[in-house]
Amino acid sequence: MTHEKEVTNYHTGEVETVNDNFVQLYIDKLDLIMEMMSENPTAAKVFTWLLKQMDRRNALVVSQQALAEALNVSRMTIHTSTKYLKEKKAIDVLKSGNTNIYAVNAQIAWKADANGKKYALFDAAVYIADSEQDKPLFDTQLVGHAKPRPPKKQRNKAIS
Repeated sequence: MTHEKEVTNYHTGEVETVNDNFVQLYIDKLDLIMEMMSENPTAAKVFTWLLKQMDRRNALVVSQQALAEALNVSRMTIHTSTKYLKEKKAIDVLKSGNTNIYAVNAQIAWKADANGKKYALFDAAVYIADSEQDKPLFDTQLVGHAKPRPPKKQRNKAIS
């Protein structure tokens, strides 16, 4: 059974060979994963679930409630686990209203080929507001990120 498939790049029309049906890990990050398994097994379970579900750009849009239901844990457990994973810089969580966009750190794991891992971004049409975000833990390069709004005084001048 092969783990590669050919995919047509709809922007260029070129056929690319990509890895399929597995996640790649850096060996030097396995110690971090083992540490997470020891310190916080539930957070490690959340992390591995995200690895399984994320797209080829290392991202997944899912609410805390949906994640809790998928793992059969409470929403508070998801909150605590994702806080831990953010502290470990294993994931970053961007907000779009009540929905979370989970971005797995591509320096730990990725699904695309090695050439594509640096582009850990995602193609869904999801608009996120800068005002809802914490300071990023690492560069996710997610598209659709809103520009910060100018201060209210500047907006009022622009309207006048």
